[in-house]
Amino acid sequence: MNHVVCSRAPVCGQIADPGYGLNPWPAAWRARPSTPAAQSNRKETPVNKAQLIQAVAKTTGNRAQAADAVEAALDAIVRAVTAGEVVSVTGFGSLTPEVRPARTARNPQTGEPVEVAERRVVKFRPGARFKDLVAGRRAMPESGNCIQKDPKSPKVARP
Repeated sequence: MNHVVCSRAPVCGQIADPGYGLNPWPAAWRARPSTPAAQSNRKETPVNKAQLIQAVAKTTGNRAQAADAVEAALDAIVRAVTAGEVVSVTGFGSLTPEVRPARTARNPQTGEPVEVAERRVVKFRPGARFKDLVAGRRAMPESGNCIQKDPKSPKVARP
């Protein structure tokens, strides 16, 4: 098959579509376009517990109280999920314990069947506001609570 390098290709040296809708290269070899929005929101270092405490301390004004509040909240969440309860925080998301049943898998190197034991895992499902903020569908407020519900519009009295 003849491969044509096109000057209109988005990446230098990338092989262009030969014209009949199929790219001759396997998907893993092709350049993957990345969304500019995802790149601009991406941070190199994750937020750790100390940074979370520091962010809460800015609001409360006291680092010791912030540390106690963060520790207590995380402890309550872990204890509830471990006990099998669903933890749901409106606007943020929910943590759900789930049991994955035992199954037979295959060793990819040898192809032999391998028994995988039943295990408990935690699933996180982000809330609608959280997803909207991350996706850029909702603007991040300059200050205040970003996942707080919008205020209800006042009801107009009917005549």
